[in-house]
Amino acid sequence: MNVLCTTGWVSADIFVTRAGDKIEGELIEERDRDYRLRTRMGVIDLPKERVEKIIKKASPWARYTARRKSCPNTADAHYELAKWCKGEKLDAEYRDELKRAIELDPDHAAAREELGYRRNKKGDWFAPKSGKGPTADDVAARRAAAEEERLLRKLVTNWFVKVKAIHKGRLSRRTGTPRREKFAEGREQILAIRDPLAIPAITGVLSTGSREARLLMVEALAEFEEDEATMNLLVASILDPSLEVRTTAAAALVPRKDKRIVNRLMSALYSEEEVMLRNAATALGVLKAHSAVDDLIGVLSKEIKAKVQVSRPVYLDGVRSEFGGYYQFSRGQQSFRYQPAGIGCLGPGSMVGTVTATETQIVTIHRTEVQEALIAITGQNFGFDVGDWRDWWLKNEKRD
Repeated sequence: MNVLCTTGWVSADIFVTRAGDKIEGELIEERDRDYRLRTRMGVIDLPKERVEKIIKKASPWARYTARRKSCPNTADAHYELAKWCKGEKLDAEYRDELKRAIELDPDHAAAREELGYRRNKKGDWFAPKSGKGPTADDVAARRAAAEEERLLRKLVTNWFVKVKAIHKGRLSRRTGTPRREKFAEGREQILAIRDPLAIPAITGVLSTGSREARLLMVEALAEFEEDEATMNLLVASILDPSLEVRTTAAAALVPRKDKRIVNRLMSALYSEEEVMLRNAATALGVLKAHSAVDDLIGVLSKEIKAKVQVSRPVYLDGVRSEFGGYYQFSRGQQSFRYQPAGIGCLGPGSMVGTVTATETQIVTIHRTEVQEALIAITGQNFGFDVGDWRDWWLKNEKRD
């Protein structure tokens, strides 16, 4: 799965449904009946029968690289490429292409103006030192920032190449399992990485793999103190499809002693996504977050309107209407009008048949994951009795 850090140069396709919806995501796995995708909201399984077509879409950086290779070496062509870069928010490349256009045609007015140049009275180009034009310090700062961005992109991309090679050669389902030598070698190589710039690659690649690969991702992230590692562990603790991966990620968050983690998990308790709520409760239980008890009690149960199936007995109405009408009989001098109250042979336990119907009722949802979290945090077990949990909390909420 991939529910973690998404970099700007990771590709994503567009899945167009038969209903006209467009879902952007990276294909993790194609199965018999559905596509498993990672999207900005997490991992989803999209049934194939709902998909009308798939539009392949490369990342802006990949598209720029392809356009740059095929770009004619003329000033106008590089100027047009610069405008495309601007639309894709590739700022460093945008300026590079404008400069290349000026190198090829020093009098290219559009490129000069984009870079802030103006003409003097003689018609010569100059870079204003005041007003809207950039100062020398601005130019130097932008150049330094662009160079830094370019270097970072190169370093992160290199890690993607390395981690993908390790995953493909040693960690994928085709090449190894945790009990095989190849997987063990790949595991050692991943755990030996200590460069924080490798975090995007570790999460971006391993999160698309098997459960074992995702467990390795969690193990590797636990060795990093950076917020980026914390962020990915937090999201994995809520959104990974595997309970084992989620609880392992939550356990890796425990030593961090970061109040922001509990706060983020508590906010997930109020998500409209039922699965996210329940998974967040499980993570809070692993962290034994005492401060979350009140919020957990609040979501322990919920009353909702729902359509439910109900079954009702059928009392053989046709037989009763045929034979169970009124009739007259006499007892001595007295005449009676009598109707049987029912079919007497249908005593308790008789097979009378049923009809099934659907109707809207008020039903109560009991969230077992929330109850288990409360038990783990408090050491108490009041079942789903909100009143008893509230009473306990009023007496113990100030405990450290």
